[in-house]
Amino acid sequence: MEESVSAESVSDLKTAKFGIQKTRTSQYVFEYKNVWDPVKKRSKPLYRISVGKIIGGEVVIKDEYLQMHPELKQGDIVLQEGKPVYIGRATAPSELFEILELDHFCLTTAQPEAMVSFYRLLGLKVRKEGERYEIEFPHFKINLHVIGYPILPEAKVAVPGTGDFCLEIKTGSDLSEIAEAFRRLDIFVEGPVIRHGRKGEMTSVYLRDPDQNLVELAVYPKQ
Repeated sequence: MEESVSAESVSDLKTAKFGIQKTRTSQYVFEYKNVWDPVKKRSKPLYRISVGKIIGGEVVIKDEYLQMHPELKQGDIVLQEGKPVYIGRATAPSELFEILELDHFCLTTAQPEAMVSFYRLLGLKVRKEGERYEIEFPHFKINLHVIGYPILPEAKVAVPGTGDFCLEIKTGSDLSEIAEAFRRLDIFVEGPVIRHGRKGEMTSVYLRDPDQNLVELAVYPKQ
């Protein structure tokens, strides 16, 4: 099937019909459309377009047909029960967007006032929006959701004390001095310890807020 009737392929491959023409040595795939002949009272070919060739049980689409359908890729037409079928490829969600940065995440609390006081100790501003508290960071925020006042949709297990996150800090002080300042306020502190963060090796201290969420404060070596 080296030659084909000159015709315009369908615009939507989901509606295309495909057939196989066999020779003694090869099998060729073609797109076709039939129309009803009212005189002969049977269908007749309107057009046939060469699509490709079956090699090793797979449909290898010819370049000319790929050029007719820029969205088409090798592997989009397969054999199902011996017949060529267009299956296409579902668009991966990540092909539709690009993640820029973290905007916010949520913590659930039963003691919002104590939580607000703790995060203010870190030098953060907190504002109240309805039943929700918003802890403002330079480039994102934490929403505090109060038990009994759900904001839907919510996490499946939205309970206090399940948070575990790291905050990069800037300081001219030694982390041991920072850790001791928190200990004097009877706040749980562990460290300083060496950890590995997004930018490489860093030094961290761990705190627990009033709900027992684990809050890591980390500093990277000066460049």
